[in-house]
Amino acid sequence: MVFSVRMLSMYGQKSHHRLYSLLQPVTYLGVAMAAVVVMGAIYLARKDRTDDFDTALRQGANLAQVFEGFVSRTIKSADNTLRYVRIAYEHNPDNFNINDWSRDIDSQNDLVEQITIIGANGKIITSTRPGIAGTFTGDREHFLAHANSSADELFISKPLLLRTQNRWAIVLSRRISARDGSFAGSISAIVNPHALAKHYGTLDLGKDGIASLVGFDGVIRARGGQGHKDPESFGRSIASAKVFELYKDAPTGHYWNTPGTVDPTKRLVSYRVVEGFPLIAIVGISEADIYRQAGQNALIYYGIAAGILLVIATAIWFGAARERKFRTIASSLTETNARFETALANMPHGLCMFDSEQRLIVRNELYGKMYSIPPDLMKQGTHLQPILDASIAAGHHLMDPTDYVGELRDAKSQANAAQFVTYNRLTGKIYAVDRRPLPEGGWIAIHQDVTAQKRSEAEITHLAHYDGLTSLANRVCFLKHVGLSAEKNSKTGAQFAIHLLDLDRFKEVNDTLGHVTGDKLLKAVALRLTFAVGGNDLVARLGGDEFAVLQNLDDDISHGSVTELAERLLATIREPFEIDGQQITIETSDGIALMPEHGLEAERLLKNADLALYKAKSEGRNTFRVFEASLEREAQNRRATETDLRAAIAHGEFELHYQPIMDLASGQTAAVEALVRWKHPERGLVAPDEFIPIAEDTGLIAQLGEWVLRKACEDAATWPEHIKIAVNLSPVQFRRRDLVDTISDALEKSGLASERLELEITESVLLQEDENNLTILHQLRALGISIVLDDFGTGYSSFSYLQRFPFDKIKIDRSFVANLTTRPDCAAIVCAITGLAKSLDIRTTAEGVETQEQLELLRAAGCTQVQGFLLGFPCPESMLVIDETSRKEAAA
Repeated sequence: MVFSVRMLSMYGQKSHHRLYSLLQPVTYLGVAMAAVVVMGAIYLARKDRTDDFDTALRQGANLAQVFEGFVSRTIKSADNTLRYVRIAYEHNPDNFNINDWSRDIDSQNDLVEQITIIGANGKIITSTRPGIAGTFTGDREHFLAHANSSADELFISKPLLLRTQNRWAIVLSRRISARDGSFAGSISAIVNPHALAKHYGTLDLGKDGIASLVGFDGVIRARGGQGHKDPESFGRSIASAKVFELYKDAPTGHYWNTPGTVDPTKRLVSYRVVEGFPLIAIVGISEADIYRQAGQNALIYYGIAAGILLVIATAIWFGAARERKFRTIASSLTETNARFETALANMPHGLCMFDSEQRLIVRNELYGKMYSIPPDLMKQGTHLQPILDASIAAGHHLMDPTDYVGELRDAKSQANAAQFVTYNRLTGKIYAVDRRPLPEGGWIAIHQDVTAQKRSEAEITHLAHYDGLTSLANRVCFLKHVGLSAEKNSKTGAQFAIHLLDLDRFKEVNDTLGHVTGDKLLKAVALRLTFAVGGNDLVARLGGDEFAVLQNLDDDISHGSVTELAERLLATIREPFEIDGQQITIETSDGIALMPEHGLEAERLLKNADLALYKAKSEGRNTFRVFEASLEREAQNRRATETDLRAAIAHGEFELHYQPIMDLASGQTAAVEALVRWKHPERGLVAPDEFIPIAEDTGLIAQLGEWVLRKACEDAATWPEHIKIAVNLSPVQFRRRDLVDTISDALEKSGLASERLELEITESVLLQEDENNLTILHQLRALGISIVLDDFGTGYSSFSYLQRFPFDKIKIDRSFVANLTTRPDCAAIVCAITGLAKSLDIRTTAEGVETQEQLELLRAAGCTQVQGFLLGFPCPESMLVIDETSRKEAAA
């Protein structure tokens, strides 16, 4: 019984000792870390759900916008076709052949399957579908809508069953009027809802997503998507859906649906009202698709958290065991040793002392930790040899232990201090060692952690040779490698090529999306280039949006391998980039120089590659060119032209030619456009295409443009007051802060009324620093000056500019006018532009009119003014015909 009591007492003391050993910083830290891990796992799981919801919200909005844009473009395109064919039919209904007029109109709209003209009696007169002429459709919704109304509006029907084809269709129709304005029937286009649903295949809606097109009346026009189970759901009413409560207040938005009989799946629904039409584009992404990845990630997070908690618990247990051992050792030390150990423990460096027999005398704890030496080897009296072996086994790079010990035995080494560096190949730690001999033999060594210092030195070296944004080699590093490759060429004959790359229109990305997005795009480009080149090739960023590739060719130089890499680089950059949820498409140009064919020095090769790059960009961009000797001659000629151009501006070698612009309604001259010509003393009359680009690149266009403006205003002041003068402004001129003052001064000194001045700009004026340029345009318009948008229809974003600035007139590009009589699609585009301009109260001028047939078609299309060789060639003022009698004779 006594034995049992003692055993219980001893067990209780040990248990108390174990519990007490847990009360240490490691335990507190472990518990805190465990709490952080658990909360972190919960936070990440919740954040993933929030992020997935935000992503789904953006995706749904983007898909709804894409779907709405597709529907809007489809209907507008079909409407343009109806308008165009209707014009032709109303002009000559007796001899009208619908197949001739509808064959090529808007060929890209493959959803319009049939165009039909219905007479006032309700019977089909003609159709692109043979065999249905004479069929009665007078009781149809799309016919009655126009028979009972005189308004010229597009009508969009509910899905109906075609009698002649026994299939579903959506009908778009417009009213046909007789010459006296009475009802003469209707013209309609048929859209197949099944074909419209095929577009849903291009939308990434997820496994259970749906997309629908519904009318304001609640009737489904079309529906599709992988979550769509009923292929014949169009024509069904869903007027009770929540979207019909929301769209009246907000044309675009989102909401969670309530699962029911119409749709049993819970979805995040994004909607968007189709611009200009009583339709709503709806996209629904299922809740399961939205949070599927978040659920998988949550399992991973909680699994990782459980593993970390197990590691923390183990660390706490071992920490407690170590603490118990330290407490046992500490209790046996004397007060003096305790103070000494405290001093050693608080040293910022590792310390060790060995006697003349290479046995450990003194050390601190940091020394053992630095070299991962087991505690049993840190005891006093341990020989140096096993300590060195343990240190090397832990990954520390020292000299061979035998050599190290032999060095210590060397008398000369014993008498002098020594400094050296060690590092750990596993952890990357670097230690500086200062070893000094002791008078009685042996030595003391101080070990200092210099990892941060060495890394800072390495970082400074890295920054001097690598680009901070992309981590690619910079210009200094690139030239160094080119030099090394040149040296290798002189020794082994190994050749190489330099590719100089410049991103096309990168500035537009910075101006429209911001520099943060631009920087992300540069990093993405750098990554793609790195993967596109060979393993022995070097990619560098030389600055801005300029990159370079050093292509090493170990064998005889092969133009095939060089061009193959160039084509791969262009294709790699041409693929769309996904930056912050938006797709960015950008292209590049490549200039190539070969070693030693095009130079032996790095700077020479870069110069020649730059000339080749300039040639590639001047030939349309998105291509590559290999350096040729002729490029250097072209550069010299360009410099010579620039020199002559500067002299020409100083000596007044320019003159203005004028081309009249005729008003179609009155047949009179409405305006005259000023066109600059260069009278070179040796080359004669130089066309603007040869010197205007150089003037813009060098900034000389500012001086030249000011002279053109002043001279044109001075000449126009002597003309009849109803004739305006049109002057072109370069985008470069908008960089001058005094542009408005310069134009005001030219008007004041010439005496020309500001209402008689028209300034023509291109869309690039709004694309470059658009906010500043918009301010300048508004200031000019406030003076009474007319602002004209030139070359309309050739840019990729022209229509958006009509919303951003109230232009007085737009000029239809000559490329559409030239093909007006031979290509119906060009005629349709011209009709669309004039119709759009008329609805916005904007005048239109068609450029490049050369035939009477073109003139008549433009008149029929509703164009306001025309300009071209038919009405007069550009000529000096002395030859300009501005009296109205002569103008009418020239037009006839």
